[in-house]
Amino acid sequence: TCISAMKTFKNIVLTLSTGYIFFLFSELLFWARKRPGDSLGEWTITWLAYSLMAFVFLLIISYFRVKNIWALFLAGAVFGWLGEGVVVQTTYEMLPLSISFTALAWHALITVWIGWHAIRKSLRATNPFSTLKLSLTIGLCYGLWAIMWWLEPDGGVATVAEFAAFSFGAAILAIPAYWLADWSSSESFRPNRWVSIVIMGLFALMFLFVVVTNPLTVVILPILLWIAYLGLRWNRSREEDGSMLTSFNHPAPMWKYLSLLGIPVAGVSFYALATSLNLQWHTNWVLYLLTTPLGFILFAISLYKLRRREPVPVSS
Repeated sequence: TCISAMKTFKNIVLTLSTGYIFFLFSELLFWARKRPGDSLGEWTITWLAYSLMAFVFLLIISYFRVKNIWALFLAGAVFGWLGEGVVVQTTYEMLPLSISFTALAWHALITVWIGWHAIRKSLRATNPFSTLKLSLTIGLCYGLWAIMWWLEPDGGVATVAEFAAFSFGAAILAIPAYWLADWSSSESFRPNRWVSIVIMGLFALMFLFVVVTNPLTVVILPILLWIAYLGLRWNRSREEDGSMLTSFNHPAPMWKYLSLLGIPVAGVSFYALATSLNLQWHTNWVLYLLTTPLGFILFAISLYKLRRREPVPVSS
């Protein structure tokens, strides 16, 4: 029927738009420049890979009735460990710190809490400048992070014009991505069961390929995912029906989405200033030292908060 077709279409749009938001914060803002091997085709494939992870993330949000930031952090942790522990294998490179950075410290904290949740929440705030202020703050942090690549062996110095083109291009695409994510959230995320099985099967196959190259995966990843699952199951048993997606089930005024351009405006402004002053700051170490322990702490707090929650009273 037309109704079911529209629901399916909106679920697809939600998956792809969420995938771009994840791609923006986890990939484009992380690398902060066009690398030598980057191309439109490469970026498209990466966006689709993030969309597959976004599908699993949205499934978790919907099934486990995620309505609070602590359950959201665990959902972000699963997304992070799928990306860093299955798609690539950075989770096992410098144990135990690599368990947090980047899965918890970047994906769950920055991509999910800030990029997916805080920005969308700011779009609905009564203060008309809330999204702009948040975007400018993100942009400043982005500019600070970007200059660290100047000092990295595999980095490089992009010109101000190159950095501006990269940053504004990514942000301009983010405007329809956020609008579409809000528009498509009007339908509950309930994809076809077979589609879910196929996508979960793809991750299972990737996991098996990772196991062949890195036996640590057999022990570490299942334990991490099981701990996150326990916390999410506690949340589901203590929460009413529905999820956080219903909070973002309609688009905000279009002019608010334009406030997202504050990210490249602030980022490029700082980048240009840093270029003129020839700043030599290892800003990545500041981020590592702050967010790596914070990722572990927030994961532990999330489990504690969800375990201690009182069950939702059953109405008579």
